[in-house]
Amino acid sequence: MGSNDMTVSVIIGGSRGIGLVISNQLIKRGDLVYTVSRTDSGRSNNICCDIVNNCDSIFSSIDRVDNIIFSHRYRGDDWNEAFDVTVKGVDNVMKAAIPKLSKGGSVVIISSNASYFVAEEQPAEYHSSRAALEGLMRYYAVRHGKEKIRFNCILPSTLIKPENSDFFIKGNKTREMIERITPLGRMGKAEDVADLVDFLCSSRSSFITGNSFFVDGGISLVGQEGIARGLLNLKHER
Repeated sequence: MGSNDMTVSVIIGGSRGIGLVISNQLIKRGDLVYTVSRTDSGRSNNICCDIVNNCDSIFSSIDRVDNIIFSHRYRGDDWNEAFDVTVKGVDNVMKAAIPKLSKGGSVVIISSNASYFVAEEQPAEYHSSRAALEGLMRYYAVRHGKEKIRFNCILPSTLIKPENSDFFIKGNKTREMIERITPLGRMGKAEDVADLVDFLCSSRSSFITGNSFFVDGGISLVGQEGIARGLLNLKHER
């Protein structure tokens, strides 16, 4: 496996959700894409691997890697497992990947705006592990900067993606609420994240590393009191 001519991208968690959308986008632009999942997805170039344990199997038959995108997610309520999969899993993959990463390569970690804000529907371990991902990203950005390998995080808000598109249809009250409080006036889509990954995994972003990018339509810029007053149509004197 591998190619001397094509850009080679590996997507951890690329068989579903945002990862699948990213995979399709990179394939469309001409990348040779490998996806990594815990179970067999049935897709071509998919590698089955538990990133908590041995990650060598991911890169054993790949000659060179240009981009690695982490779009995996732990779904459970165990603190240790949450950190093992979400944070240590990234570290495990990177230790196995570094010898194969090309000079000028790019690593993008899909995290969450819950690393900065409290999402009440998510547990404590979710928030803590997402914040830890950013610290790990910054460490690697400095550690491997001399090798011209770049590391960045993407922090999405609630997005429309394949798994929830049947829920967030037009007219859905939750969607209308999110659109109302978002400065750009719409919900984000998985494609919005894929577009940023496309940029960060290209030569156009060759001087960008160690950064976290909100993909939220500007909602993180709006004060909580302002959002509440807007929803309740309340005003106060200046």
